[in-house]
Amino acid sequence: MTAISEVSICNQALIALGGKTISALTENSKNARICNALYESVRDYVLTDHPWNFAQERVALATLASTPVWTDDNMTIMYQKPADCLKINYVNIGSATVKIEEDKILSDTSGLKIKYTQRMTDPMKFFPKFIEALVARLAAEMAYAVTSSKTLGTALFEIYYSKKLPQAIATDSQQGTPISAAQDEWLLSRIQGATAISGNTGDNVWWPLGE
Repeated sequence: MTAISEVSICNQALIALGGKTISALTENSKNARICNALYESVRDYVLTDHPWNFAQERVALATLASTPVWTDDNMTIMYQKPADCLKINYVNIGSATVKIEEDKILSDTSGLKIKYTQRMTDPMKFFPKFIEALVARLAAEMAYAVTSSKTLGTALFEIYYSKKLPQAIATDSQQGTPISAAQDEWLLSRIQGATAISGNTGDNVWWPLGE
């Protein structure tokens, strides 16, 4: 199996741009400096574009002794946000309201557990379609700096959003049982005149924070 590394991913992007490859992000070359400046931020951006299965982490949040100085939204419970948390995807209590402020998570509900997208730094844990999407996005971000072509950068962004990212999401979404859509009481009352939630109405109606 070919070893996947930050350098190999950057080199795939450079090859797509017709640029000279690098041997290390720290080498003294223009392309290495460009890769070194952009790689981590672009990686994190792509990680947050979808709740990738390989990057999910489940934790019980640690409740802090301190509370907000004041609140106008019933957010009276404060949790420590995991240091590697890029994006909260689900909480164990569907009715809970959560909000991130600085490195804390505020909520109106106790006993929260979350599933979140973590800052995955080990490229060997990336799956192939994600790497393709990351390479496309990285090439798009580096295009002007490497080639001085705004047109090429625009074309590569289009490839990322219309082809590489959707393909990666489709493949990733087939790795387990799809999550059913959950509705709120207002929507259901409009459909069947009831207040109890008892069924799914479609993938377009769901709350990403409720599992």
